[in-house]
This record gives sequence, structure tokens and C-alpha cells, in this order.
Amino acid sequence: MILGPPGSGTRMIRVVLLALGALVLLFIVFQRFLFLPKMLALGLILLAALLAGRIKPLVRDWFVFMAFLYLFDSLRGAIYILTCKLQLPVRALYVLNIEKALFGGVPSVALQNALLRPDPLGTFTWLEKTLTVCYGSHFIGFLLVGFVIWLSRPAEFALYRNSFTGLIFIGISIYAFLPTVPPWMAASQFGLIPALTRFNAILFNFAIPDLSSGFDTNPIAAMPSLHAGFPILCCLLLWRLYRWKAAPFYVYSAAVLFVIVYSGDHYVTDLLAGMALAVACYAVAARRIKARAADAGEAGEGLAPPDGRVLKRRVLIGLAVLLAGIALGAVNKTQFVLNANSYNLDVPRYADFFRHPDRYETSYPVQLYFGNHFMSLKDYAAAIRCFEKSQALARDPIEAQDVRMKLKFCRQAAGQKN
Repeated sequence: MILGPPGSGTRMIRVVLLALGALVLLFIVFQRFLFLPKMLALGLILLAALLAGRIKPLVRDWFVFMAFLYLFDSLRGAIYILTCKLQLPVRALYVLNIEKALFGGVPSVALQNALLRPDPLGTFTWLEKTLTVCYGSHFIGFLLVGFVIWLSRPAEFALYRNSFTGLIFIGISIYAFLPTVPPWMAASQFGLIPALTRFNAILFNFAIPDLSSGFDTNPIAAMPSLHAGFPILCCLLLWRLYRWKAAPFYVYSAAVLFVIVYSGDHYVTDLLAGMALAVACYAVAARRIKARAADAGEAGEGLAPPDGRVLKRRVLIGLAVLLAGIALGAVNKTQFVLNANSYNLDVPRYADFFRHPDRYETSYPVQLYFGNHFMSLKDYAAAIRCFEKSQALARDPIEAQDVRMKLKFCRQAAGQKN
């Protein structure tokens, strides 16, 4: 029997598998929670391990890690909610200034000016569609790499797991303490750079809207780019184990790095930071594992299977982390759905503009942001002042009409006569 002889460890594994299967079914049927792609990837990994007869090692080595990944996705959304609720400062200019200093402009803008050619009907070419597939596969690609390593080189899986755990933990910490505006928002929200078309989001919204909802749980989590860090970390691991045999993945990773800049999702500076973080996490994890193996006198040996108590402990920890992620994800979705106006792009406090508001007296997008921001906080007097400025700066009749409607609403809310 694939699951091995009856015993407490085997029974617990069966319970875990049934619980995870029920969760996956719940996600598919009811779409109750966000982040479906990783759960589907988990289902595929479970099936492959079942066919390979390696269910118990899978639970031992993967369960806590997968639960942590799910919690990470939930934490992204929770960080954005707290940033909005607590009015924590969000940065927009520092990375843009670095980009201009390094390249004399913004590479995302230059790439779209040179390459982006949607047809008259508004659709995109094979290039954008192919790159969008590469972009979306990021959510499961690194898991498949880990699964290949786990199957073929189990002694190296600890390096994979520890490297990614460190990368994700540091990345999410930076998102919390240094929330940063991506290029597409700098263009569309504030007019800081020329217009950008975020074609990957458009294509996903058209083809798989439920998947795209997972992309924007934290639109200001741009620095560092884990979309760059994940494939680079995979490349380091694959190079260590397979050298040029993994060349197709290196080409794929280059496509991912290209699309996140081409689509305006990240500055090159974000990309470089994500790559540097991946290299650092890989180096630290490799050094620690080597030192631990040397101390134990087990250098070069595979992973020693834990006893039954260690397995049970990992299962319990994994369940606790997974349930925390599910609960937090449910809270996030409730907040986003029931309080959408409290978490739109106008709500965060973009510190650069509030620090020097006089510099933006003639900027229609920034004055409109000020008005929308104060309106979301129900500070209608301040909103009216900003909307009056933006009305005078409106660049076309549509913008003017939009501001007039908002002014009318604010004046009525403030008890003023129109």
C-alpha cells in the first residue's frame, strides 16, 4: 500500500490529505478564498507524490513550507490593508529617481515605446500574450522546480526550502516597512512618467479574472521584486545541480525578468534588488546547511528521516500555519469586497506628495489624488479644496466632468450648497 502500514503517523497523513483535498475542492467550487493557483499546484504535487509512492516524505518535507507560502500570500493583502487603515507612508519617488540616475529615464517606458503595438481593435500581439503566460506561471514555476529537486536530489531540498523561506520572509518584511509604488501606478495614478499599458493585467482580467484578483492584493509591494527573486533563486539552485541541462529554465527566467519591466510592473531597480536578495538568501542558506552538516559529521549525506514525533510536530505546525493563512485570507477578502472604497489606490498616504504638496499645485493627477484621498477619509472640506484645484487643471471635458461630480458629492456631504 502506497501510504505504508497502519499507524498513527499514516493516519495523520491521511487526515491531512483529506483536509487539503476538501480545501482545494472548496476553492474550485465556491472560489471562497484567494490564491487558488498555489493550491492547485499543491494538488498536482500531491498527486505526483502519491503516484511515486512518496506521500509520507512529501508531508514531512513540504507541508510546513506550503503552508508558509499560503500565509505569505495572505500577509501581502493584510499588509496593504494595514497600510491603508493606519495611513502608513508609501514611497513613490526614491526608486524613480534611482531609475533615472541609472538609465537616464525609465526602461519600461522605452520598451513600450519601441515594442508595444496593439492592433486597432485593442488586442495585443503574440509577444505580449506569450510573455503574459510566462508572467503568470511564476506562481507555480518555482514550486515545480522545488518538486523536481525533491524527487531527483532530496539531499538538496533543504537548501531550496531554506533559501525560499528566507527570501519570502525578508521580502514581505520590506513590503511592510517600505511600501513602494510600481511604474504603472506612477504613470496612471500620478502622471510622474509617460503612460504605460499594463498589458498582462488586461489579458488576465479578460481570460482569468479570478486569477488576476490574486495579483493586486498589495499593489504597492513593488520593492524588491520577488517576481525577479523567485526565478533567479531557482536558476542558482538548478545551476548548482544540473548546470546547462537546465538551460530552458534559464531562458524562461530571462523572459520573466523582461516582462516584469516591459509590462510596467517593476522598475529595473526593483528587479536588481530582488535578484540581489535571492543571491544573498541562497548564499546564507548554503553556508548554514554546510556548517550544520559539518558539525553533525554528516557532510554529503541525504536528509535523515525524522522519527514519528518529529513528523507529527511538522504536521501540526503546518496545519496551524495553513489555518492562519486561510483565516487571514478570508478576512482580507471580506475587507476588499465589503469595503472596496477603503482600499482603492487613492487611500494609501503617498508620503512624497504630502511632504511637499506645493510642488504639485499644477499637477492634475496629484490634486485629484489628494481630493479622492480626503474624500475616502470623509474630510470633505479638504477634498473640496483639492477638487477645485483639479477642476481648474482638468485636461479635457471628461476629466472636468469627473471632478464636477465629485465636487457635487463632497459639497452635499459637507452640507454646502452647490
